[in-house]
Amino acid sequence: MNTIIELKHVNFWYDRGKPTEMQALHDINLQIGQGEYVAFFGPSGSGKTTLLYLLSGTEMSQEGEVMVNGKDISKLSKREMAIYRQIGVGMVFQQFNLIPNLTILENVGLPMAFLGVGEDKRIKEAKLLLERLNLSALAKRFPYELSGGQQQRVGIARALANNAPIIVADEPIGNLDSTNANNVLDFLKELCEKDGKTVVMVTHEAWSLRDAKKIFYLKDGVVEKVETNHAKPATQILAEQLYKQTAPKRAQESKERAVASTLANVLFRGFSAEENMRFSDFLTQRLTGQVDQVQFLELLYKPFREGGGGLWKKRALETSRYVEGIIQEHMDVEGICLELEKNPTAPLLHEIGSLMEWLLDRNKIRLDQLQESRFRQVTTEVLRNAIKLEAFKEALYLPKSKLGVGLSHRTTERIYEKFKLALGNFELEPLSPEKA
Repeated sequence: MNTIIELKHVNFWYDRGKPTEMQALHDINLQIGQGEYVAFFGPSGSGKTTLLYLLSGTEMSQEGEVMVNGKDISKLSKREMAIYRQIGVGMVFQQFNLIPNLTILENVGLPMAFLGVGEDKRIKEAKLLLERLNLSALAKRFPYELSGGQQQRVGIARALANNAPIIVADEPIGNLDSTNANNVLDFLKELCEKDGKTVVMVTHEAWSLRDAKKIFYLKDGVVEKVETNHAKPATQILAEQLYKQTAPKRAQESKERAVASTLANVLFRGFSAEENMRFSDFLTQRLTGQVDQVQFLELLYKPFREGGGGLWKKRALETSRYVEGIIQEHMDVEGICLELEKNPTAPLLHEIGSLMEWLLDRNKIRLDQLQESRFRQVTTEVLRNAIKLEAFKEALYLPKSKLGVGLSHRTTERIYEKFKLALGNFELEPLSPEKA
């Protein structure tokens, strides 16, 4: 098998030469063969995402060589690097990173537009990619109209747009439920086996290693060991058995991780991918009860180099309060739903009023009497399972003249996402910048 990627004595620092300097990678040496499916596996902060950034050209090696097809990409000119990013590597992101004001078809065709491909050909090729991923019916929709699993498949289609020989996937199942996660893993395997693509995946989920033929185990910026899977490996068998034994528990944990990832995107926009992943881990620990409120707060403002979030105390306190609000409202909503199961006609005026206060955040959103009445009605109908959450969202945005609440798009999205979190409907869509 020909070597397509080789790293030689690679070292990498964040904030090199500054008081906050942190070495992310220590003397990395590894090889990846053409057409291999490999995984970088390790906990948050192990350096796996940094490695992916170096392979994709997002970051440049500071010491050592990052060889792709025999060329050190850190030595490429700006123009050569731009071409490499366009046709040498396709990137699949955990947060999808779709352009919110472009249709799904336009999002998939965008990489071709950067290469100057004509519109007719772009549309034709994009349609073929959408068809392959069973997304043809969604071509004219916008990202916010899709589920998380659908958005991730669009992200894969976009990564394939310029037929790059290398596909790198940064925690591609981190925001997905188990069904959609399995679908994405199946497709990554297909890209390797049927298309001959070299697939490099970053993950901290042991069960997602099932199809990887080579696994690089990372810890503290060092490759501790490399495992090659020629047949079904013992680690895969163990992971599958563990997954079956703990399926109900893992399903709940998967939901909590999805919530944590979405909250991290909302609360920590602008932070690095490594920082965002660490915050997501902290949020998962809090949502699953592994840490209490005080411990969670301590994690947030503990120095980053000591394994914490490194937030200023005021920011940490604000974040902690918001998260505790989500947890409390989720518990309250659960209580309302249980009561309605016992007594479907129970009025629950106080409980629903309390939920409305939180959803509206009265210091920011004020309604007139008519809006208040309609908001209470649709909120109650969701809790009574009379309407779906999407219908609730539509009612909020619909003008008052058409029997809606008449809220702005931004306010509607904010309330919708909060209610979704409180309900425990965890197949979430990432907020676009204008919604945050």
